[in-house]
Amino acid sequence: MKQPWKTALTFVIIGTTLLPANLPALAADTTQATVASPSNFGLTDSIRAAVKSLAVETTAGGTRIGASVRLYNGGTQKTRIPDHQLHVRTTGGVQYTLKASAANKTALEPGEIGELVYMTVIEGTPAIKLSELSFVNVDEYVYPKKETNLLTIPLGAGQVWYASAAGADKAAEPKGWGEAFAIPGLNSSLRYTPAAIKVQYATGGASTGATAGGTSGGASAPEAGGAAAAPDGATAASGAANGAPAAIPNAAGAGTGPVALVTLLVENPGVGRETVPEFRIDGQSDHKTYTGNRTEQGAVTVEAGEKKYIHFAVPVENNVTLTSLFVTTTETFVSGGGQSAPTTATGFDVGRVQIAVPGGAQTDTAPAISYRIGSPIVFDPLNKMIDANTEVTLMEMHLHESDNGFHSVVAKFRITNKSDKPVPVPAFQTEIVGSDGAAYAGARQSGVTAALNPNMSYIVNYSFNVPKTESGKQLTIKLLDTQSAAPYTSTIASLQTAASSEAAGDTFAMYPFDLKIVDWTLSATTPGSMGGLIYSYKISFTLDVKQTDNVVVDQNFSRLYMELVDSQGRMLGTAEGPFTGPNKLATGKQILTFTAKTEQLENPFTIRVYEAFDTPSGLAKRYITTLKQ
Repeated sequence: MKQPWKTALTFVIIGTTLLPANLPALAADTTQATVASPSNFGLTDSIRAAVKSLAVETTAGGTRIGASVRLYNGGTQKTRIPDHQLHVRTTGGVQYTLKASAANKTALEPGEIGELVYMTVIEGTPAIKLSELSFVNVDEYVYPKKETNLLTIPLGAGQVWYASAAGADKAAEPKGWGEAFAIPGLNSSLRYTPAAIKVQYATGGASTGATAGGTSGGASAPEAGGAAAAPDGATAASGAANGAPAAIPNAAGAGTGPVALVTLLVENPGVGRETVPEFRIDGQSDHKTYTGNRTEQGAVTVEAGEKKYIHFAVPVENNVTLTSLFVTTTETFVSGGGQSAPTTATGFDVGRVQIAVPGGAQTDTAPAISYRIGSPIVFDPLNKMIDANTEVTLMEMHLHESDNGFHSVVAKFRITNKSDKPVPVPAFQTEIVGSDGAAYAGARQSGVTAALNPNMSYIVNYSFNVPKTESGKQLTIKLLDTQSAAPYTSTIASLQTAASSEAAGDTFAMYPFDLKIVDWTLSATTPGSMGGLIYSYKISFTLDVKQTDNVVVDQNFSRLYMELVDSQGRMLGTAEGPFTGPNKLATGKQILTFTAKTEQLENPFTIRVYEAFDTPSGLAKRYITTLKQ
């Protein structure tokens, strides 16, 4: 006599753990009931069965059919799984027998859920559409052999993954961009929302310019790594002029080609902690599928009610546009293992969800917002790089024409620690999106303090190369997290603003200083040696220097930089003046000596004045003014 399902609890477990239907599964500690679907079937008096995965794929060895079936023992004692073969039947009536994995269970404990995996490879590439799956007991000790059908499960539309088919024929659950979903077939209540997709190159995840240079205010903490790119005076980022990804390729441990970084927002609506199950994101273009991998290493757990991002890197080819993404899981079939022979594991993939990629295939987790320079930046609340007690403000952003055939943009950020303990200086990277939509990588200053003491502020500079056609009137500057998806970056803030124009007059802003050149003279000197006259040059000038804000100024701060240019436009030498140290610039008379030496007394000269700082790729400059004799 068959044992009935006696309790509602048993009914709930079947519905939430066996079925691949589009019903939210219970979290590990959830007690709320979920209505069961009729898609589970009785294999024996106490064992129920449901199809978890079915996949048909063309391989080099032929057509592979893989299946995974989930069983549940609703009885009160350990129960043996009946001896069986797994048969599948096509819509044309053709039947195939699948081999059982060597890792399949033979019995289930009371309340246990087990997954049985089966696979076969058929020579050739027949057109296969599956219609049903059957558990069949085969008695081979009689002639002719006797087959007893234990259970037949009809296969509905969308239950079979046809990996080699095109587009919607693959039969994954369709979802639009930004539409939340649970992953069918997995025993998990986690929900996912596509949040961003961005084509980029690996950055290495850590800045070569993250030299500590001490700790501001006496604290001691390591600075997290950041990425770097070409500064003013160095080679522009490859492909920047035509809108190619703005990060630097050739990162150690990562491919050198373009990668579509996909960000999913994962949310746990349950009442207990859950671990993100193993799955990946694959990309689909019009003609090819690209396999992705999750960038986070190790297990990712999500507390009840928590939201966080997870990231997937999908290597693509140049000039490829992805049209959709597939959430893909892998089932493992184990063969061999008899008489001490080694076992062999073979995986087959199952697409669960198909996500439509938005037009242009570029979105961000932090949408661009209108921004006023000097106001605190609003970050993505889920970002892990900038905590709530660290305030970041864009204080200056200037654009000027470079002498290297392009324009330079220099951005100056103030970082303030509003907590009661030292914090690491966040190593965010930056990029600028021009008025034409092209992105340009930012180069971070080389020397940055490791940590910042409470209630103190620090300055970090970034430089960008942009085409001469860029006016700076409509720019978007993005702050990038270099750690969460390393060696790739994700956007944590996006600001729409314009580059500032240089103020007229003789007072110049070099935050946190206001600098006024009251008067100046240029003189030439010679040692009068017997071997001929050699002239050197120095500038004597009166400065009015005022510090307008309480900001830490250390040896990493930018410096005053002057270029001596002759009447032919040739740069003959340079002179520098720091704002810190024993020879710092201060109010009063100052003398700086140029590196220029000439055999003839040159006249007249022009002196170009800049604010300058070092980056890993060279010197970055922001134009201030020109002094003419």
